[in-house]
Amino acid sequence: MRVGIAAVLTLVFSGTIFATDVPRTYTEAKAIWLHTRDTAEYQGCAAEFAQFNNHFHLDEKDGCYALPSGPVNLMLVISHPASSEFAVIEEIYSDVDNAKARCLKKSYQGVRTKIPPFLPFVLQMGMG
Repeated sequence: MRVGIAAVLTLVFSGTIFATDVPRTYTEAKAIWLHTRDTAEYQGCAAEFAQFNNHFHLDEKDGCYALPSGPVNLMLVISHPASSEFAVIEEIYSDVDNAKARCLKKSYQGVRTKIPPFLPFVLQMGMG
């Protein structure tokens, strides 16, 4: 019986940890993304963000794709400041540190967006 209770408590506490802790590294952000990416809430919000991104060409506006180097994977950490009617991309982590990654981070930093269904919301983006 203790094993069953421990398993339930682990699930409850792991959900609580992801719901309240803001990631401080690419690895921490990726862990949150891996935990949430298959949920309907994540999928819906990610689809809406993709439309928003494509409409405003956020990934193209600063000419980042023209910079040399290979693909860049980003983890966008979206939060909701208490005093705002919008969410904001508060932090961006990348799997590489080069000119293209820094440019893409600058393009997304501080962008206001729709409030996601849970916080922190980590959105993964693969940039060619």
